[in-house]
Amino acid sequence: MRFYNREKELNYLKTYVQLEPNSILFVYGPKSSGKSTVMRRVIKELEDSNIVFFYYNLREYATCSKEEFLEVFFEKDKNKVVRNNLILDLKVFKIGIEENYDFSKISLNDVFKMIKSSVNEVVKEGKRPVLIIDELQKLKNIYFNGSKSLLNELFNLFVSLTKMEHLCHVICLTSDTLFIEEIYRNSTLENTSEYYLIDWLRKGSIRSILKEEGFSEEEINYALNYLSLPYEISQLINNKKLGLSIEETIKQWINIERDKILYLISTQKEFEMKRLIEALKLFENDIKVDIKEIIKNNLMDEVKFLIKNEILFYDVVNGIIKPTSVKKWYAIREILES
Repeated sequence: MRFYNREKELNYLKTYVQLEPNSILFVYGPKSSGKSTVMRRVIKELEDSNIVFFYYNLREYATCSKEEFLEVFFEKDKNKVVRNNLILDLKVFKIGIEENYDFSKISLNDVFKMIKSSVNEVVKEGKRPVLIIDELQKLKNIYFNGSKSLLNELFNLFVSLTKMEHLCHVICLTSDTLFIEEIYRNSTLENTSEYYLIDWLRKGSIRSILKEEGFSEEEINYALNYLSLPYEISQLINNKKLGLSIEETIKQWINIERDKILYLISTQKEFEMKRLIEALKLFENDIKVDIKEIIKNNLMDEVKFLIKNEILFYDVVNGIIKPTSVKKWYAIREILES
């Protein structure tokens, strides 16, 4: 898929990784807003610099296990830093371990020693290591030695690598904003973490892209009311080539989203359906709602259910809740009108 204009985000992240490491950076945003795409672009544009990127993608695992974690993070090789062959177009690496290493006997301390050893190897070469973990929250339910939480212990390591020793940047990407809320409220990470939002595409960028693709002013003005995510633009362009009008494509999107939401709220057994409708009603006239409004109406549990199921997005840093996309907002409004 084509890379769409994200100059502001690119410049921020490219500058960030070249500064002295001093905190863990959480890059968050709605699902499909382009977090991973932007991060890969940063890697691509800095591949000839003195930065060594370690990129770990956990998004393909529904629930990552201890064994999968080890396979994702470590590559059996004689070198301590190994080219990651899973990402062929980027100069990214994994941590190398001996070819005869027995994963079944590994302890959490062994894991941390290997990570820190590889980081130090890169630093000794006069280069700057950057650890990037995509969908870090997938590690929440992994335990070593019976009771040690992998994620909690990793955070301790990350604080040591960044805030305390200034050896390595750690960047965590996630669309799970309930996870971000946990981190944001965690007092032990309060002065060791920063947050950067990659949100919906800006309307000016969408207009420029559609104009470049040959859309008429009338088509552009119509589409701007509904588009917010990069993949939607690609779909719209492809559907136009296939002979579908802008109106037809967008109507299909909204119908699909409406039916998905209706199915979710009518088949779940956790809440009364009317309570979920009450939560959705808060977005009847406003696409963004302050968290204080949710709390005032005693609907936080229902809203969190809708966030968990990717109907709503919680920007915990700015205290705002909104649908995960503009088209989803229109779907919600159609439900409320029926």
